[in-house]
Formats: sequence, structure tokens, C-alpha cells
Amino acid sequence: MQGLYVHIPFCRQKCFYCDFFSVGYNEHTASQYAEALSIHCRRYKNEKINTAYIGGGTPSVLSEKQISKLLDSINDNFDTSSLKEFTFELNPESTTEAKLKILKKAGVNRLSMGLQSVNNEMLKKIGRVHDFSMFERAYKAALNAGFDNFNLDLIYGLPQQSIADWENNLNKAVRFGCSHISLYPLSIEEDTPFFNSGVCVNEDLQREMYETAVRILADNGFDHYEISNWAKPGSQSVHNGNYWRNFKYIALGAGAAGYENDFRYLNIVNIEKYMELTAKGMSVKQEDDYIDEETRESETIMLGLRLLDEGVNINDFKKESIKSALQELLNEHKLINEDGRIKLPKDMVYVSNSIMSRFMK
Repeated sequence: MQGLYVHIPFCRQKCFYCDFFSVGYNEHTASQYAEALSIHCRRYKNEKINTAYIGGGTPSVLSEKQISKLLDSINDNFDTSSLKEFTFELNPESTTEAKLKILKKAGVNRLSMGLQSVNNEMLKKIGRVHDFSMFERAYKAALNAGFDNFNLDLIYGLPQQSIADWENNLNKAVRFGCSHISLYPLSIEEDTPFFNSGVCVNEDLQREMYETAVRILADNGFDHYEISNWAKPGSQSVHNGNYWRNFKYIALGAGAAGYENDFRYLNIVNIEKYMELTAKGMSVKQEDDYIDEETRESETIMLGLRLLDEGVNINDFKKESIKSALQELLNEHKLINEDGRIKLPKDMVYVSNSIMSRFMK
């Protein structure tokens, strides 16, 4: 089981909370970048993948020609005969019928759409360049193009956001009939506009919003299968499941992180340098860290416990330090053992970071 992640580091405008690697879209640079990605793909000729995910940034900000170039490069070089899921991230303001047709024809079968809020004033406050009506039009266009597998992203704990506002977001989101919803608490990261302007989060209110989401989404037929993710039956994210089960994945693009051959790596976080190195056939890795057995076991637990219904298999762990930490948490009733599967109790989800930190080296 091996996934592919491709990073598109371009946006029309960077959101005020975002610290992901991205720059403003420039057509010439983006075309050169698409060519660099194509060259990078050739290094993996006939490599088999079961999932592909194109994220960013804002992949949909690319032109039709650039999107076609990227998708053709993936399909022409990788062995996609076992591809189960091919996800492409979209923002409403850069979604067009023509782009959707290109995605559909190239085999993309899942769309992840950045909604974040249904409140137009809130969208402005957080630096989004779309309004709710744009999202509605984009979603309808995707349906008309034949897509039926959607993830919607929402953020909670935004400035001046109330519980009533949050409930309205959730209730409107589920009415679209999407199959998957990802919810993220606002976090204030350094060197973002929110950080620089002194925006703070209310963790107690965020917890109440999380619990509100658990209730509303359950009432609407969504399974809370992962800490931040809910899905209708049969619609769990296969690609992200690769991450949570600590499987391998290839990373293409500047600033993309991957995991291959027992090494976790980060591609260089510089678009110009990435394009230069790919053109020369040189390595684009900025960091390359060997994952030893104890680290692998620690990571497997920290990632696997995110899967609330599945957890991890107790027999997969051999290191004494890992087994000892597991037993301590079981004794403290912070983890549970169900027929050999170690799981995070749902009433412990909101303190999961402190539990998982027990496995950090």
C-alpha cells in the first residue's frame, strides 16, 4: 500500500491563519513548476500507487493546461492499475466547469473542497477570497460534472465565532449531501497574519464546538472514524488512511513530505531551487531522516490511535519501552483494549495529544 502526495504551492491569496508553504500564483512560474513535477514523476516510472492526493496551497488555482500537464504526468509514469482513490483539492473561487471536466477525464474520483465557513463576514475575516454563493455554484458544477465523492473542510473556533454560528455551519454543510467532512480547530501559527495581529483561541469554546460537531454529525449519519474526520459509510479517506496506518508514500513538489524505504523526508521548501534541481536530475530532499524500529513503533501508535474505531494491533509492538507505555495508559484507563486492538476512548479524544506524547522519543 503506497500513496502519492503532490504539493501545489500556489494560492490566489494566503489565508490569515495558514502556515503551509505557498506563494502567490504566477502563470509563468506555475507552468515551469508543472514541468518540474513532470520531470520528478519520471523518477518513479511504473511505481505502483493505490492513492493519489494533490494538495496545497490551492491546486485549483492552476490553469487548465497546467492541471492537464500534471495529471497526464502522473498517469503516464505511475502504475495506477490499483488506484483506489484520486483526490484533488479545490477552492470555490478557482473551480470551473472546464477544470472539473479535465479532472474527471484524468481519473480523479474525489474532491476536497475548502469551505471553512458558511458565513460571508467570517470568510472575509479569515482571508478567504470566496463567499458562500461561490461555494454553492462550485459544488453544483462538480455534481454536474459527475463527481459524487466530496470532502468538505470546516474550521472551528474562529474569531468571534459562537456556538450558534458553528451549528449553522455544520447544518448547512451536511445539507449538501457530502460523503466526508474534516473539521479543524483554529490554531495560531507563527508568522501568520493572525499571529502578528494577536488573535487568540478559546480552547474551552473549541472543545464545546467539537462536542457539538460530534452530536450533529452523528445525527446526520456520519461515522466519527478519525479524530478530525467524519464519513458516511464506505467513504472514509483511503489516502489519509495510508498516513494513519503508517504506510509509505511518495512526495512530489516543493515542501512536500514523504516516507519511503524507512526514511521520512522533506523536499526543499523553495520553488526555484526545486525546479533547478529536478531539471538537473538531482535530489530535491532537504531533510532525510532514518526511521529505526523503535521510532516506527512509536509513530505507528501515535498515528494509529487517531483511527477511533480501528486503533492499533497490540501484537505489532515489540519494544519494551513501547509496551510499557501502552500498559501504563491502559492501567490509567486512557486507552482501552478491545480484542487485541488498542483504542483511544472517545471521551479521551480531546486530550489525545497528551496521551500520544507518551510515545514520543
